[in-house]
Amino acid sequence: MAQPAGAMHEHWNLVADIGGTNTRLGVVSNGELTGLRKYPTGSLSELLHAFHSLRDELGTDPRAVVAAGAGPVKDGTIRLTNAHLDLSERDIGKATGAQHTFVINDFTAAAWSVAEITDKDVEVLQGAETPPAGTRLVVGPGTGLGVGALLYSEGRYHTASGEGGHVGLSPRHEDEVEIFKAARHVAPDCFFDDSLVLEAEMFLSGTGLPILYKAASLAAGQTDVPTRTAKDILQDAQSNTDPVAVKASHMFTTHLGALMGDLAVAFMPTGGVFLVGGVAEKNRWLFKDAFRDAFNAGGRFSELRRSMNLYVSEQDEFGIVGANNFCKSALAR
Repeated sequence: MAQPAGAMHEHWNLVADIGGTNTRLGVVSNGELTGLRKYPTGSLSELLHAFHSLRDELGTDPRAVVAAGAGPVKDGTIRLTNAHLDLSERDIGKATGAQHTFVINDFTAAAWSVAEITDKDVEVLQGAETPPAGTRLVVGPGTGLGVGALLYSEGRYHTASGEGGHVGLSPRHEDEVEIFKAARHVAPDCFFDDSLVLEAEMFLSGTGLPILYKAASLAAGQTDVPTRTAKDILQDAQSNTDPVAVKASHMFTTHLGALMGDLAVAFMPTGGVFLVGGVAEKNRWLFKDAFRDAFNAGGRFSELRRSMNLYVSEQDEFGIVGANNFCKSALAR
């Protein structure tokens, strides 16, 4: 940030992307991101101190602050699941002096990140080169599995918040039945009653892939299965050095594709379906023919699915971008 303290435009905004480990604070002047800071998330007092310090550095109160984090929002307070703290709009207002404060779910921000997306910001997996205007669906396998929807009505976007990563997942083929049965020994609390259906996030995320790998190993007759990271599993799958890793990664991509196709039929996102986040960005090899085929497999609605626009978002700092887009929309109301 080259500007000296107090040199920022009078009406600047602060946007935040709060993760379990790190918090990114963005300075926005005239609607454009002009500076980015990264801090350890830490305790609530440390987090609020970071907000206050940035305000002091710039020398004036922000007009608005938008803070996005992973967790449910209720009555102006977000419970940050991975950071184990509660952050309120009132706390932020006291720390920064902002006139307007908003706390939003991270996948509300993720949905807003595609509000102004262009052909330069995406890899096209299927459909139009440039995402058209219309309702947009965002799915992000990261630490967890996030789902967000940006609804388009009367020329404006609005978000619908939910917990789409916790819908049910069940075997797609006979050879997967034993894997789902084995998963009961790994994550029993995540199954839907006594069925073979479990929460999608328990397989389709950075924390879920090791569970899927362990279940696949148990189903293959292995008894002493080491705990492995998602990164290691995907590396072995890509290099074809571990048959269980290959199986787990294939299930990961096909179940994710099928889930996204199901959600797309529910939302009818004429503006596109978008993969966001680190797993998609760092493992582009996963999202090829098998992923697309699973997305399009919809019985009598297969043709409809094939007509949908499907993309990987390549935006840097999509959480900050989304918080800024939300801020612009909220202040324009």
